[in-house]
Amino acid sequence: MTMAALRVEIDEELIERIAERAAELIGERADRQAKDGWLRGADRIAAYIDAPRSRVYALASARRIPVHRDGSALIARRSELDRWLLQGGGLRT
Repeated sequence: MTMAALRVEIDEELIERIAERAAELIGERADRQAKDGWLRGADRIAAYIDAPRSRVYALASARRIPVHRDGSALIARRSELDRWLLQGGGLRT
């Protein structure tokens, strides 16, 4: 079996356009991950939902806020908190 060599020439403008698009895609992916990243600690969660830290602890204790525990620390995913807020989360009943 004989293998033939293939030579492709790509002009610099096309390479630049490909590089720019790749950078855009990487940036968009990083933005999505940052927006849906984890918040660690009651202080950060409280700042994100604009509530006192004591309110976060009270909601977590009553299991009314979508938080998880990492050892003794509270952690929450931004997207879960966003969904919870949009559904009326935190309203006193």
